Amino acid sequence: MAAPTKQYGLILSQKKGASKTALLQKPSVFGNDSDDETSVGESLQREAVKKKMMKQTRLEMQKALEEDSTVYDYDAVYDDIQNQRLESNKKILRGADKRPKYIHQLMRAVEDRKKEQERREERKIQKEREAEGEQFADKDAYVTSAYKQKLQEQKEELEREKREAVMEAALDVKKQKDLSGFYRHLLNQTVGEEAIPDRSANKS
Repeated sequence: MAAPTKQYGLILSQKKGASKTALLQKPSVFGNDSDDETSVGESLQREAVKKKMMKQTRLEMQKALEEDSTVYDYDAVYDDIQNQRLESNKKILRGADKRPKYIHQLMRAVEDRKKEQERREERKIQKEREAEGEQFADKDAYVTSAYKQKLQEQKEELEREKREAVMEAALDVKKQKDLSGFYRHLLNQTVGEEAIPDRSANKS
């Protein structure tokens, strides 16, 4: 009977004895024994290369020191950097940077609310006087100079607000047909006829 061409299952190699010895061979712990020391010539050659490298390094260091005496002064440079950092931190912590950013806007809003409240009270008092009618017409009316000044300031403030409202309505983008108003405004600011507004202070 002929040997089958295909084999199934575990296929063992033909040389059984050789494979067993190959499997059993383990590397020895002392296999790479370094008992054979390097020769004196090789060690001398290695030392000479080291000395040559050290000499070359020394020459490069001397050349660098001749060019700039502070080349290897790392501590002084580090101290300078640390001092600069400390100074900048002190400026940030103590200087004008510590001011509150938005308090002036809040204060302006409070002032506006107070003025509006005063106007409401004035209108209320005026309505009460009109309701009284001629009841106190025969009495003398006394007005102090401080009250007169306050009324004048209120009048000026009211006129200023009306002017601003008219200007804002005239410059309203939705009501304009083209960009002529924008370019006129830009030209006036560029030429210097019109002051450039500070937007950061006006926001409230």
